[in-house]
Amino acid sequence: MSLLPVDRDALKDICRDVAMSNYGFLYVTDKKGEVQSAYESAETGTLNAGSVSTTELKEGLRAVASDEFADLERIRDGVYYVDTFSVGSSDAVTNELTSTFSHNVVITSETLRSRFDLAMDDVEFFVAELTERDLVQRITAGERDYYTIGPRLKEHAENVGFDSQLARKAKDGKISHSALEDIISIAATKDIIRYLEQEGYVIDMDGEYLVESALDEFGAHAAHEIEDAIEAAFESSQYVLPAAEFPGIVRSELEDGFDVLSYAHRVQDEVVEETTDALKARLGVEEAGSMVVMREEFDAYVEQEARRILGDVKAEADVLPASPPEFEAAAEEHVEVVQVSNTTAVNEYVRGAIADEFADVVAAEEFGGVDA
Repeated sequence: MSLLPVDRDALKDICRDVAMSNYGFLYVTDKKGEVQSAYESAETGTLNAGSVSTTELKEGLRAVASDEFADLERIRDGVYYVDTFSVGSSDAVTNELTSTFSHNVVITSETLRSRFDLAMDDVEFFVAELTERDLVQRITAGERDYYTIGPRLKEHAENVGFDSQLARKAKDGKISHSALEDIISIAATKDIIRYLEQEGYVIDMDGEYLVESALDEFGAHAAHEIEDAIEAAFESSQYVLPAAEFPGIVRSELEDGFDVLSYAHRVQDEVVEETTDALKARLGVEEAGSMVVMREEFDAYVEQEARRILGDVKAEADVLPASPPEFEAAAEEHVEVVQVSNTTAVNEYVRGAIADEFADVVAAEEFGGVDA
């Protein structure tokens, strides 16, 4: 042991650097050789000891940790910690967590201990640090604790969160029990499933699970399955339905063809909405004021009716009307008898569309495109 004092500022900086390289933890027994070697290479001056013994190292660390302004915190005998988040050097921690959760969505204390090279006695301390900063979330399942990615880390870790992994593994918006266990890498016990449901990840459907981040996929699948029935509903009223009734028709077909709505109480509206949107895309459905129409088919029907009525008007007339307004007046009776639905609003909408098309056809074909 040297008669000169240990340069505590140098020792503090060295121990801080060593801790920072190990996610903030300094295990004196494991790292004393590294610290002593670094101290011997440091510029300590002639008034300070050129080397540091194990005893001096331990005494120096205790003194440094007792300084309220020091970065080093003594968390138990022989173990010190630097809060990497407070000193602005937490990338190593967040990167390791991101890597960990990219492989295992739900992890155990042992996983954390292994990935961060911690003593088991320090895992709870580290978890508290991570949960306080929303980097991990604790899942209490029976007598065991599990951990998953926290909201703050999820914001910065693209496609790492549980929801994104579920979406990638889902088929038609659902996932099997065994596939779920493959993702979380632990047994999908009732406690785990309950947590996943509470957090809005999945909905238990008695043996398989609806994935909430893949509701659009389920909607696309459901739309494919009920497309014919929905098209028939449109066809029954010449491809036009009240917009307010359309989601209800979709819901009814979902209830008849699937059991998803009986399980997915909290996302029923979202399931219906996603399926409705998918059906609109598949069938070419457009919103038209208070109605929804299968545009191509509806327009074809309207044009056909307008031309049929024009033919009837011309066949009935001894002398053809002399102007577009006279043609339109002659067609009114024919238009008014058109009925495609038991719903008054639908019939009025269809008649209006036919009348407009009739006027366009007359102007174009009877008067050379000139409105009179």
